[in-house]
Amino acid sequence: MKKRFVILLLLFINYSGYSQVSFGVKSGINIATTKGLIEFVKNRVGWYGGGFATIPINEKFYLQPELLYSSKGNGEKYKPYKTVLTLNYLDVPILLGYNIDHKTSLVFGPEFGYFLSAHRVYNNNENFNVSKNYPSKFDVGLDIGLKYMAIKDILIEVRYSYGLKTFYAIDEVGNRTIPTNAANRVFQIGINYLF
Repeated sequence: MKKRFVILLLLFINYSGYSQVSFGVKSGINIATTKGLIEFVKNRVGWYGGGFATIPINEKFYLQPELLYSSKGNGEKYKPYKTVLTLNYLDVPILLGYNIDHKTSLVFGPEFGYFLSAHRVYNNNENFNVSKNYPSKFDVGLDIGLKYMAIKDILIEVRYSYGLKTFYAIDEVGNRTIPTNAANRVFQIGINYLF
């Protein structure tokens, strides 16, 4: 399967010999939540950052693989308590891009994530590492977004990531804390810089 993907990728690059593969870095904010994990869920503001490549297929289409560090999770407010759950991932979106015009493009495709760590903060001061309470290590989602070139080599991007792979939480003895599964939901806004 991996060999087929590499061969297909090389064919795309060869087919697009008229244009160079370009690279860039990106960063921005995540407005994240976890659907189904807790009852009184709120959005949590995190951040993401990493690099990407743009591989032209033809004048209209391109591939955009990325490697990102992404801080997700959720907030929770249940008087008198306020907690924030941070879920950190290494994400690999593999997106298909479509050039709407010379400044605007649409991106769509799968995102694969690897769970790195989790922290829970109680009432803005008590911080606990709760990574062992989240045994699911892999995440899968679908991304859709728009990019706009504001000035040369600098793009503004908005994207929504809909988590498909469900995960759950366990307590200290290994029992599930709630019977339902959860999934990541993330809205992103950020800046891309092309080298």
